[in-house]
Amino acid sequence: MKRNWRDYNERLVKRGEFYLCFDFLNNWTHEIRKMNKNKRGRPYEYPQSFISFTAFLKTGFSLQYRQTEGVLRALSRYISKLRPADYTTLWRRIAHTEFDIPSTDAGNAVIAIDSTGMKVEHTDVGL
Repeated sequence: MKRNWRDYNERLVKRGEFYLCFDFLNNWTHEIRKMNKNKRGRPYEYPQSFISFTAFLKTGFSLQYRQTEGVLRALSRYISKLRPADYTTLWRRIAHTEFDIPSTDAGNAVIAIDSTGMKVEHTDVGL
């Protein structure tokens, strides 16, 4: 069978694609209100979806908490709705968050992570 080099090349390029989803920005205020309803003590300033997104950045890029704060500051220069959290807030919130990471069988998989969670799509692409 003859290989379609154009398709093969495109699949290799897609392996390097990286998606950052900022959907959590659209629900920031609503989520904060919901989290703080009937809460005692200091109110939350950052929604859980933002904390999950930040945990992904930290883990995905092997960053320390202060480096993660720096990335958020840099992103906030380009994304006006984004409010960066300080590293102490990130440490406290991420340390107390339970993440559900689905397991996957060996083989090719496409993994998408955003503020709503992680999605795994198995592919049959033999690269």
